[in-house]
Amino acid sequence: MQLTQHTDFGLRLLIVLAREDGAIALPAFSAQQGLSYHHVAKVAQALVAAGFAVSHRGRSGGIALAQPAEQISVGKVVRTLEKGMRLADCATCALRSDCALSGVLAEALEAFLGVLDRYTLADVARTGVAAFAPWAALPSAPTCAVSEAS
Repeated sequence: MQLTQHTDFGLRLLIVLAREDGAIALPAFSAQQGLSYHHVAKVAQALVAAGFAVSHRGRSGGIALAQPAEQISVGKVVRTLEKGMRLADCATCALRSDCALSGVLAEALEAFLGVLDRYTLADVARTGVAAFAPWAALPSAPTCAVSEAS
């Protein structure tokens, strides 16, 4: 299971917001994370529309959490930002009327989301916790900008 870039950026933004005391400016966040400002702005707009964040206009404006990090479920964020979470395209498959895979995949997706539901934004935004880095062993490994910028 791989989350879309939209959801990835949303989770990163929420983690940084949970670590901050007040609003942050999107241009600064984008630059710190090495992300496209335009993409981050769209993600921020989705977070505000979903009620996870609030935006403040003006010179000292920015974006902030709409509620305490302890009240924001990671599972709810993923369900909100991740559109069309399906693991396979069973609708166009010739085997769809005689295949048990769709049930297995649905069960796996629920298990995945169930684990995410057990954690809040406060849980995943804690500092001083070593990141699980399975990508570190790969050549030309990507980095996790969230842990590096913190």
